[in-house]
Order: sequence, then C-alpha cells, then structure tokens
Amino acid sequence: MLGSNADLFAQQILYRIVANGGKVNYYTVEHSSTDVALNIQLFGMNIEQYVNDGSWVFTRLVVPSMKNVIDTMQDLSQEKKIDLDSLSKLMKSFEESAKEGYNTALHLSHLIRNFSLDEIQNLLFFMTGVTRKYGGIHFLLMTEDSHEKSLVVTIKDAVDSVFEFASQVIEEEIENILTIRKVRNMIPKARVLRFSMKNSGLVTETTSRIS
Repeated sequence: MLGSNADLFAQQILYRIVANGGKVNYYTVEHSSTDVALNIQLFGMNIEQYVNDGSWVFTRLVVPSMKNVIDTMQDLSQEKKIDLDSLSKLMKSFEESAKEGYNTALHLSHLIRNFSLDEIQNLLFFMTGVTRKYGGIHFLLMTEDSHEKSLVVTIKDAVDSVFEFASQVIEEEIENILTIRKVRNMIPKARVLRFSMKNSGLVTETTSRIS
C-alpha cells in the first residue's frame, strides 16, 4: 500500500483482526512501538490489552543505517529487536510469524534504502510464497514518491494487491482518494473510492465493498 494514509488503513484492519481474536505482528523500523501505539490510540484503537496478552506483538527491525542510533535508545519490553545485517533474518521471522497465524505490517522504505533491489525482490518473492502457504493478511507500506519509479513498479508487480492513497485540494478542500490497482483473484467493482478522516479513522464515502 502506498501513500500517507496507508498506515492508518492497515492499522484499522489489523485492529479489527486482533479485536476479533486474531493475531498481529507489527514490524517497525524508524518508529518505536510506543509511537505506533499512541498514533493508533488517537483514533480510538487501544491495543494495550492485546499487547499484554501477546496477540499484538511489535518487532523492531534495526537496519544498518540506524543501528548506532537505535542502540542508544532504551529497550522496550513489548518490542523484539532484530539486527538486519541481512534480510534472511527478516525472512525467518516472517515465516515463523505467519506459521503461527500472525497477520503483519511492514514498512519497506528504510529497507529499500539499506538493501539492493535484488535483495528486496527476493524478500518479496519469499513473503509471497509464505503467504500462499500459511495465509493471513500482510501489509507492505511505502511512500511512492520517495523511490525510483522503476523500483515501485517492480514492487507492485511482485505483490498480490496494490492500494494507493492520495490527497488533492479541490476548491480549498482536501479530497482523499483510494485507488485499488489490483487484487489477486478478483476484479474490483469500484477501483476508485473517496474517503474522509474521522475521529474513528478512515471512512469510505461509498456503500461498495472493497473485498
């Protein structure tokens, strides 16, 4: 998923999953688990009880460019750390997590800045294979405009579904648009959805089902 509202969209879905008895493994890079939890809480989603019972876990990925900074920070009890000197450690973690029934969210931007295109492609192909085997909902999040177009196209081609979030100003008002580029094994009836941001999160302005 791409765009500034992609995080909140993924968090809303993952919150509903965990609230209905499912499990979530939320991978972070630049943001701590505390920051993520507070941001989610702003929209009425309190995950503290799920963190305490282990149904929502945080995994902090320490990429080479941020290792010195993160190592100086206080360790958080609800956060598992993985030093990513290679993406094989992330692959192993993701497979174990999916096998145990966890749904996931993962930010790609910092990984892209620290690893080669071939390594990123291998990660995506591996994650796709694991998802086919164990199922679940797994979000890959990134900001499209911060990466080369060819790389973004490669990533879009490798994943099952592509959701793009964009905002534009029309007559001094901000219009938010969700574009569904593709969904595996499904042709969406509505490819463009308009949505607004409420206290409870993102709300689509349509009665059509996304899935």
